[in-house]
Amino acid sequence: MKNFFIVSLLLIVLTSCNTQKYKDLDNGLYAEIETNKGNILLELHAENVPKTVANFVALVEGTNSRLADSLKGKNFYEGIIFHRVVPNFVIQGGGFTPEGRKSAGYLFGDEFPRDQNGDVLYKHDDQGVLSMANGGPTTNNSQFFITHRPIPHLDGKHSVFGKTVVNPFELKKLQQKYSDSLQLVKAIDSTRMLVVNNIDQNDTIKTINIIRIGDFAENFNAAEVFDREVENFNKSQKEKLEQEKILEEKRYAKYLKAKKEFLIEKEESKATKTGTGLRILKLKETNGKKVNPKKSVTVNYTLYIADGTRMQSSSDVGNPIVFDLNDEARPMISGLKEGILTMRQGEKARLFIPYTIGFGNIKFGPFPAKSDLVFEVEVLKIGK
Repeated sequence: MKNFFIVSLLLIVLTSCNTQKYKDLDNGLYAEIETNKGNILLELHAENVPKTVANFVALVEGTNSRLADSLKGKNFYEGIIFHRVVPNFVIQGGGFTPEGRKSAGYLFGDEFPRDQNGDVLYKHDDQGVLSMANGGPTTNNSQFFITHRPIPHLDGKHSVFGKTVVNPFELKKLQQKYSDSLQLVKAIDSTRMLVVNNIDQNDTIKTINIIRIGDFAENFNAAEVFDREVENFNKSQKEKLEQEKILEEKRYAKYLKAKKEFLIEKEESKATKTGTGLRILKLKETNGKKVNPKKSVTVNYTLYIADGTRMQSSSDVGNPIVFDLNDEARPMISGLKEGILTMRQGEKARLFIPYTIGFGNIKFGPFPAKSDLVFEVEVLKIGK
């Protein structure tokens, strides 16, 4: 009976401490990460980034419908380590235990809400930003990171869904201690980042607790929200792809019309066709040295997309360019290489290169999909 009284008293004391710590939090959804170095309190952007927040909360609560049966009903993050810690950059966890990799078993898309000006609403513009780690677009899973400093080049690539905050109990103590506003801001930042800045690689997440303040947070059913938002995302992606297909078909039809006119202007019909589809029109012929694939070549050139769009030229920089035809570090498209190998020093030629021996049938940098090319080349020098 005595032991029961002690345990009951302890529970009351602990509950009282937690109530005291969180009672003045603003309405919202929060997460507290308990680590071996101390606790990190996070405010989650549930209203504006619902899918990503729902994923995180559902993993904590073990309710995500996509989880393997062996993971359902369990706090996914218990025992997880911070497997990647880069000083003055980020701490990252959510995918490894001391025994090895741990995966939630599914992937989902990015989430970048925009403000009224079309800018990304939540950015990596401060220390303590909570964001999703990924391996590229739409590869989010369970891994997250917290920033040590602003990292703007991650904006629009990783979904920000929260930030570190100070609990009201600590905030009140800081407000009593610091009357100067600048000193207070520094103290708040120092406090909310204290544990984050002390995390080392392989430090452990003991558990994560979700804190719900207010009606919205209380009614935030993470599993349902995640399923709904994923369905909405997939639907929007399908609609986006369909719209992109329509726009691409219109672009390509316009391109083919312009291409026909440009190739007439550039006298493609007079060019000699090779087995690869390359067409070569010699504009100036000489008896100079033949291009040698083992020697450097100095050329003047102008490059067009076959609809007449001028892309670049050696005249843009005021100098010819020097290159090696077999440079593995900077490989040349096969159509251009084939054309130059037919030339001699002092010759000029116009090379009509189909996309199949150019940049291919998908978009490549500034070159749209299926971009046939026209190169005008003058070989100035062979060898050094």
